Amino acid sequence: MKCDVAIVGCGVVGAAIAYELSKTELSVVAIDAGNPAEGATGAALGVLMAVATMQASGDVADLRLHSLQRFEPLVVELEDILGRTLPVNRRGILRPIAPEQWEKWQPAIAARREAGYELHVVKPTEISYMQPDLSHWEVGLYSPADRQIEPRAFVIALLQAARRQGVQTLFHTPIQSVKIRGNRIAALYAARETIACHTAIVAAGVGSPLLGELMGARIPVVPVKGEAARVYLPSLSAGAVIATNDINLVPLVDGSHWIGATVEFEPATPHPSAGGVQSVLQQAISLGPAIAQAELKNYWAGYRPRPSGQRAPILGYIPGLENAIVATGHYRNGVLLASITALAIRDLILHGRTTACNLEHFALKTA
Repeated sequence: MKCDVAIVGCGVVGAAIAYELSKTELSVVAIDAGNPAEGATGAALGVLMAVATMQASGDVADLRLHSLQRFEPLVVELEDILGRTLPVNRRGILRPIAPEQWEKWQPAIAARREAGYELHVVKPTEISYMQPDLSHWEVGLYSPADRQIEPRAFVIALLQAARRQGVQTLFHTPIQSVKIRGNRIAALYAARETIACHTAIVAAGVGSPLLGELMGARIPVVPVKGEAARVYLPSLSAGAVIATNDINLVPLVDGSHWIGATVEFEPATPHPSAGGVQSVLQQAISLGPAIAQAELKNYWAGYRPRPSGQRAPILGYIPGLENAIVATGHYRNGVLLASITALAIRDLILHGRTTACNLEHFALKTA
């Protein structure tokens, strides 16, 4: 088959790019080696934390805030196209702050307020009202603008909307080889498909290095394992997401909660481990001792793509190839950064540049 753009990877980043390009005149094919949202997205908790972060300013902070601004309009678009409501938690994010960390948070608090975002200081009595089982904190920060969405549902919605607007999808179609003519990708080869494309996009998460090798490029992404559990505790309210640097407590519509995730830089297996699940639960108990009484429903694990030797994410053209673009290495912020990534890649294809972010700061390093 022939197309203007071939996207390899149908996680949240690839799906968002497919949807954004579906609004253009370009013909698009989205390809995945397995099922959509089966990789890093399937291991995500869908927390969009842009305001309640300690980083006061800089390229990454700006990228997060710009992407958050695009999230609600994107959800409205998808709901209008599909005629259904997406599972979005709009109750914000509540973060406990250790006393010794309070001064370090002041620049971020000031920067967010200057940018027009609310970041409220909450005392124990307010925390007790918001989440009674977690009222032992001395102080916290509450961000009403941050969001959470069920990641798989988000990806399915993006792909369904993209297909309705002309995007073709190929699942269970691993790319086995690449035809390069001069400094251009001419075609992608799978077992039963040949995809001739004008532009190829690598958005395959932890699978991106292998695709890079097929294209003669080094994409420095390493897998970092995360584990999560779903628990049920009747006294936990379905309110704001509770977040620290290491653990998130995410309320779900059925009254249960997701808890995750650990970070393992030398993962032996993509499957959940007894030690990993125990670590998840122990960290959650540190948020609120009552969580020790929660009923464990199920647990899972997955790999997140973390850049090695450069900042996350990796965006832009692959050096030496004038029609190959990489959009990967979002690490723990794939769901948050998917919408701004899609806009940046769309503009790069259509106009050769983008105002969504400074791509030089996220470009793939050649050495």
